[in-house]
Amino acid sequence: MEIYIVVVEDRHTDIEVHPFTDKNKAISEAKRVAKEYCRNEEYYEEQDLGEDVGFLFYAQYSCESDNVRVVTTTLNKEI
Repeated sequence: MEIYIVVVEDRHTDIEVHPFTDKNKAISEAKRVAKEYCRNEEYYEEQDLGEDVGFLFYAQYSCESDNVRVVTTTLNKEI
């Protein structure tokens, strides 16, 4: 089972992770968070990346590289 993880990396807080089972919902949440945390539109940059670079989505929302990204992992069904 594929799991999509929204990773919020902000220099003022601990790294946050939010799991999703739906890729589009994860990307939508990442965009929402990045826009909410962005204090200056000049520094906002988002990218839809291929999985070959490790991220499905990436948005930097500050001049100090604060960012939100979506990564994919596989959940092992055997417990």
